[in-house]
Amino acid sequence: MGYTKEPSRLVMYVQTFKTPLGEPLSLLPLLQYDTKVTHIILASMHLHDEPGEIRLNDDPFDAPTWDTIWEEVKTLQMNGVKVMGLLGGSAAGTFKHLNGTEKEFYSYYHPLLTLLQRYNLDGLDVDVEENVDISVPLRLINALRRDMGPTFVITMSPLASALTSQLGQNLSGFSYFELDAFATVPGSEEKLISWYNGMFYGGYARGPPVFQSIVDAGWNPERIVMGVLDCSNDGQPNGFVRIGKLQDTIRGLRGMYSGFGGVAGWEYHDAGMSDGDVYEPWSWVKRVGEALFDDLPAGYVGKQEL
Repeated sequence: MGYTKEPSRLVMYVQTFKTPLGEPLSLLPLLQYDTKVTHIILASMHLHDEPGEIRLNDDPFDAPTWDTIWEEVKTLQMNGVKVMGLLGGSAAGTFKHLNGTEKEFYSYYHPLLTLLQRYNLDGLDVDVEENVDISVPLRLINALRRDMGPTFVITMSPLASALTSQLGQNLSGFSYFELDAFATVPGSEEKLISWYNGMFYGGYARGPPVFQSIVDAGWNPERIVMGVLDCSNDGQPNGFVRIGKLQDTIRGLRGMYSGFGGVAGWEYHDAGMSDGDVYEPWSWVKRVGEALFDDLPAGYVGKQEL
């Protein structure tokens, strides 16, 4: 029995589709080794200057380089794993194309919608790492909900600090507090954004204080997923936490909150390489899954705040 009201999420980002040895990266071991992964986010989708030119990293969606990945996506989905795309990211430019008139917006949005439907993606992680007005993500999120329906997962990936206060460090140029207040189903309080994959990369994952401050700021812990580096090469080395300490942190947060939102790892291709010499990225995911979903040891249960 878990100690969360809603099932936690174990999210893995995939941006590099080759192993460190340069071989094609398969996602199927995530199933074969029963890692308990719940969501995979394919990164990164970019809108280019020409409307309709949308690439996953450097290649169009229908490029032969992705053929095997799309087959694996079907297998993952058949086994209950949700597969999403990441729109935007650190390469700026995507969201300026969604910042124009209605005609301009839809010239870029409709091809995006077509791709999401054609490749049967389960959701979209809207990763705004450029200065834009709050109206830009709001218009996109409303359009996605209208056209893809309530089962389509919409998430966002702010810095964790952007969720701690209105004045917290932020890459997006707008307040996530204000966005979340506006992003509701018309006539109800239902949220359009399913959850937030907060970037806890600064050493925050060493303990729960930042997660606590986010909850204290008014966020429901069920809607906050703790995004962490799974290898020191994937971000600032001081932002990386070894797996044993990370497991302890996860169990501690589960004990403190009856609705801990889960964990997201960036990124899959080299997961766990800073924890040992053996290349088994699925093993890192599996160990996170154990901390998230296995019974809590007695020492952690006592930390739970009822």
